[in-house]
Amino acid sequence: MAHESIATVNDRYGNQIFRLYESAAPAGLRQKRNHRHAEFEVSLILSGSGCYSTAGGEVDIGEGDVFLFSSNEYHNIVRVDDGSDGAGIRILNVHFLPGFLSGGGTASDNLYMNVFLCRTPDFRNRLDRNQPALDEVRQLLLRLRDECQRKEVCYVTEAQHLLTAALITILRRFGYADLSRSALPEADSMDDLQRALSYINANYTGDISLDAIAGAVNQSRFRFAKAFRAAYNMTTWDYINIRRIERARELLAGTNDTVLAVATACGYNNTANFNRIFRKITGITPHEYRASHRTERGGAPNA
Repeated sequence: MAHESIATVNDRYGNQIFRLYESAAPAGLRQKRNHRHAEFEVSLILSGSGCYSTAGGEVDIGEGDVFLFSSNEYHNIVRVDDGSDGAGIRILNVHFLPGFLSGGGTASDNLYMNVFLCRTPDFRNRLDRNQPALDEVRQLLLRLRDECQRKEVCYVTEAQHLLTAALITILRRFGYADLSRSALPEADSMDDLQRALSYINANYTGDISLDAIAGAVNQSRFRFAKAFRAAYNMTTWDYINIRRIERARELLAGTNDTVLAVATACGYNNTANFNRIFRKITGITPHEYRASHRTERGGAPNA
C-alpha cells in the first residue's frame, strides 16, 4: 500500500509515539501477509471497499467503517474492490503508543485503553455499523486529521484530546471493554516504560537482555516485564522482535544483502531463528517477502 504521512510525534526520549497517515491501494486481490506492529491502531475507511483478514476471521470493509487493532494483533487487507470510480481504497490510519495519551490522573481516567487491553467477548475489530455513536467517532477522527494537517499552535495537545475523545466514545457506547479494572499502568510507570523503549530502540539490533532493559530504568526484571506487558499488550521480546523484523523488511526491500547478512544486522545470530520469527510475524519467509516486494514494484523477483 502507498502511504502518505500527515504527522508524527516523538516523546522526550525520542520514541515515536504517534503517527497519522493515509494509505491507498488499487483494486485486486492481495497476498496474504500477516501484519503486526508495536503500536495501537484506529483506522477510518475514507473510501472504497474490500475485505480484512483478522484473527477473528474475514471482515467486510466499507466506506465509513472504523477498525480497532491492538498492538501485536494480526490483520491484513486481502481484497480491494474495484469501485465505480476505479480508485481502490483509501484509509486514515492512527498509530500510537499509550505514552501519547498518558496524562496522569487515577486509574479510572485511563479506562479508554481497555478497548485494546481488556476487551469483552462482544468485541469486534470493526465497530458496529448500527451504533449511532459511530458517526461521532468518524467526525472526531476527521477533526484529528484536520488538526494534524494544519499544525497550528498546540495541535499536538488538541490531537491528544481528539483521539482520547474518540476512544472514550467507543468505550462508553460500544460495550467492547471490561470496565471492572484499569489495565494501563499508572503515569509514573508509563514514564519508566517510555525510557525503557528508548533503550530498546537504541539497542534492539545488538546483544540485548531483559535484565539490561529493566536495569536501565532501575526496576526488577519481574516488575518491568509485568508493567511492559500490561501497557503494550505484548511481552518485551514480542516488541523487540517486531522492531527487528520491521528493520529486516526495510533491508530486504532496499538492499541486495544476503538473508544471513540481514539477519545478523537485525540482531539474530543464525538464519533458522530469523526465518522462524520473520514467518511468525509476517506469515511468509524472508525470501518470499523480498520476491513479492520486488514484483509489486515491477522488478524481477529475487531467486
